[in-house]
Amino acid sequence: MFRPVPTATFFRRIPYRLIASVVFMLALVVSVILLFSLEQEKLLLQGLTQGKAVPTELFPALWRSRHDLIVVTLLVFLVSAIGIAAVITFLHYDSTKRTLEEVKGLARNILQSIPTGVLTVNPSGVITVINPTAEAVLKRSAVDLLGNSYESVFAEGETIRAVLEGALRHHQHVSQEDLPYESQDRTPHTIRVSTAELTGDDAEPAGVILQAQDVTDWLALEQRVRVADKLAALHTLSAGVAHELRNPLSAMDLNLHLLEEDLKESGALAGQATHYIHVVNAECRRLTVILDNFMKFARPGSIGLHDLDVQKVIEHIMALMQFEAEERKVQLEQMVEEELPLVLGDETQISQVLINIIVNAFHAMPEGGRCRIVAEGRKTDETRWVEISVRDTGIGIKKEDVSRLFEPFYSTKSSGTGLGLAIAYRIMQDHGGTIQVSSVPGNGTTVVMMFPAAVREAQPVVVMS
Repeated sequence: MFRPVPTATFFRRIPYRLIASVVFMLALVVSVILLFSLEQEKLLLQGLTQGKAVPTELFPALWRSRHDLIVVTLLVFLVSAIGIAAVITFLHYDSTKRTLEEVKGLARNILQSIPTGVLTVNPSGVITVINPTAEAVLKRSAVDLLGNSYESVFAEGETIRAVLEGALRHHQHVSQEDLPYESQDRTPHTIRVSTAELTGDDAEPAGVILQAQDVTDWLALEQRVRVADKLAALHTLSAGVAHELRNPLSAMDLNLHLLEEDLKESGALAGQATHYIHVVNAECRRLTVILDNFMKFARPGSIGLHDLDVQKVIEHIMALMQFEAEERKVQLEQMVEEELPLVLGDETQISQVLINIIVNAFHAMPEGGRCRIVAEGRKTDETRWVEISVRDTGIGIKKEDVSRLFEPFYSTKSSGTGLGLAIAYRIMQDHGGTIQVSSVPGNGTTVVMMFPAAVREAQPVVVMS
């Protein structure tokens, strides 16, 4: 998991000061013992001669005895000094090794525990460190990455390769930059990346360190919060506007019909006047539809929640939309997982969401194509979900438009009111679910809805949104 730490030379590990202190104390002790032995020998000699002259033949033996004593003392000193130095060096080395292992263990535990992915490469571009979080973010295993060049494991054009290339070769670092990343299963993600120079033990450059976090869910949550804030601010305004406009619009529609009847009775309704009245009638009806959408969007409504069989709901919608699909030359398909959990929701509102999304998919395929509805079970954090996705092969949506799709009154269609997906978003909120859109221009759009699975017996529940 870690690159090898440069090892210091053996001589740098020896504690010279400690050894010198102990050897000095040993030399002092040996010197005292030697002086004591010489003094004892002198006293013994005086006792043997008892004040008489010392025979000359005794001097060679005396000097030889003293010489042997000094040599033995020096040998004992050297052996003891070497032994003490060896023991101290071993103990110091063992203590240093244990401390180093503890530090490495702590660093390893820190890297394994932090919620940020860490990856390092040496100056040659070889990956030397990757922690478990980085494996999860990059969707790659350490076995496939460690010891290999980043150029060999990340394909040309991949985000990580471009970032490492710029940091390592051109010293162009990034800080908290959100970049698109596609895992090996082609699932799109957004990762937040930072890079920095990696310094070695000798304070020299030792490569590059990369930090990465998967912020896909965070950004989606931020987007949902922003949309929810906008919806909350517009609910009251929309309700007030719709209420104030409905009364004069109803009066206009009624009086227009009365005017048409009077003109018919008096015979003053000419051909061109008839056309004008029909145009006004059509626009009044269109305004009525818009006001109805306003009220659906703005009015706090009650929904009756009960257990729903998603498969039956999808089959009903398939039968309902099949005729229009054939007219538009769209191949409508479905794939529903067996034994799919029930969903706690309102059938009418869930059907409204699905129909709205399928109609949008039809409009995105003016020359025909394929619309596929997939329903399957999911489980995240001990919570069971039912995921319904609608995929089309249409013209797609621009990246800058995707983030605004759920905003009220925003539409990518010239004839759209911009309330369809806003209403769908609110219905999903009322059901405790989520809705997300991903699209590639020219390569179709995918809308994913997540409904919480029913966890209790069916019973009527009223939720006030």
